[in-house]
Amino acid sequence: MSLAITHFAVGGICTALVALYFFPPTRYARTLVLLGGGWGMLPDVHWVAPLYATELKALHASVFTNIFWFHQTLDVVDPTDSYTAAALALGAFILVVSLGDHCTYRTAERSTNPTDSGPLMPVRSLDLLVRTAGILGLTCGAGLLTVGGLHAGVNELQGLYLGIGTALATTGGAALAGQFTLAPWVASRLSPTAIGVSTGVVSLMLAVGGGTLAASPLRYGLTARSLAVSGVGALLLVLAVVCAQLRIQL
Repeated sequence: MSLAITHFAVGGICTALVALYFFPPTRYARTLVLLGGGWGMLPDVHWVAPLYATELKALHASVFTNIFWFHQTLDVVDPTDSYTAAALALGAFILVVSLGDHCTYRTAERSTNPTDSGPLMPVRSLDLLVRTAGILGLTCGAGLLTVGGLHAGVNELQGLYLGIGTALATTGGAALAGQFTLAPWVASRLSPTAIGVSTGVVSLMLAVGGGTLAASPLRYGLTARSLAVSGVGALLLVLAVVCAQLRIQL
């Protein structure tokens, strides 16, 4: 199992990214990051629980604990309580939080100083993230199509490879082309709050599910089946980014 600090750092990283892209600027961003780190550690509560410790420990091994920022996946990928993994996760945590603070403060400075004509990365527009996800989706989709069409080792999974590859490449290409927008009837029939909440929830669900599936080669080794499952996870992650972009079109 991973060390507690590893779970805290990964939970904080995921929460920091969610707060940066999904939430409006808030003075409680750091509090949310700390709470997110605690959320990632929550399945380990059986170590200190005065009641139902046995039941909570049994629940700890469930795949459903991945909703706590991929807790079970981390335990499988890092079964030896690696201090190196903990140090890398903590370093990434510090980097992501620092960059998030920089982007937030820079946005605030530009909004209060209209004479500043310097370039500003449109972080909250998700443009860069969507383009990156589109490129990765297109590349991974093409790779799956190539493997499915040419590699004899996929055997009976060939149809699955071709289907996932086509879906992933198409979704990535559409994301690059900017073809995902809210339909007019959705905007007219639903309130901005309802659209924002629903797309935000769907984005988080897709991100957690996609991240868990994308890590399949790390969990089970690099096999034809785990690679196909990883492709499904990559598709869900691209769709999560697209949903996040739809949310801020309101």
